[in-house]
Amino acid sequence: MPHATLNGQSIYYELSGHGDKTLVLFNGITMSTAAWTMMAPPLEAHYRLLRLDFLGQGLSDKPVADAYLLEQQAELAWQLLQHLSIDKVHLAGLSYGGMVAQYFARRHPECLEHLLLASTLAWSDEVNSRISDSWIAADAAGGIDLRYDVSIPWFFSSRFLVGNAAQLAELKIIAGMVDWPAVTRLIAGVKRHDARTWLAEIKVPTRVIVGNEDRLTPLYQSEILANSIPGASLHVLPAIGHVMHIEAPDIFAHEILRFCTP
Repeated sequence: MPHATLNGQSIYYELSGHGDKTLVLFNGITMSTAAWTMMAPPLEAHYRLLRLDFLGQGLSDKPVADAYLLEQQAELAWQLLQHLSIDKVHLAGLSYGGMVAQYFARRHPECLEHLLLASTLAWSDEVNSRISDSWIAADAAGGIDLRYDVSIPWFFSSRFLVGNAAQLAELKIIAGMVDWPAVTRLIAGVKRHDARTWLAEIKVPTRVIVGNEDRLTPLYQSEILANSIPGASLHVLPAIGHVMHIEAPDIFAHEILRFCTP
């Protein structure tokens, strides 16, 4: 399994596909590289696909810290590109990954051909802070059972919750496997996120996408991103909640290909 040691930290990554161009996918907060499995085949048909686990995720290191800062994650991703001798990429970030991608685009625009921000935040407002606090409190009070019950209405659309009981049970097992203390450090990093004062500095072709049933990173956050990043466009996807890589992997992959492929 490939790891790169960057700033003294071991970062896990996967490189697949056979395209001339490289597409990088940035994980959501509790995701790992494996979470992109349903989307990988159509993307690999067009691109060399790079996935990585951020600090605190999957098979990457999980050092004890007060918080894993989004800026730190962006720099580790940039160092990974240097390690792999990759100069230019398309970048798609989902949720937490979309926040990290904002810092990456601000700091390293020369590396980016296109930037796609999906289901993400321009800033962590008081509502977002209290939602994440409720997950932490639920885990402390009732472990994975209560944490999962409290969190799933924020993640999925009504349609998905009604029609996918078996998949939701499988997803609960996966949720129970995450390193929860590491996730709380990731959450602490998100709480410090506020890109509103510098989004105009991002000079990369940008598309923002969000599901119209996304309650966790709602439309107004995507509107801030699209209105603040010069030349950015916004596309709202109908009947889709927050975790579009699970609810609508084909649609999400199509959106990436449509924007990034000339």
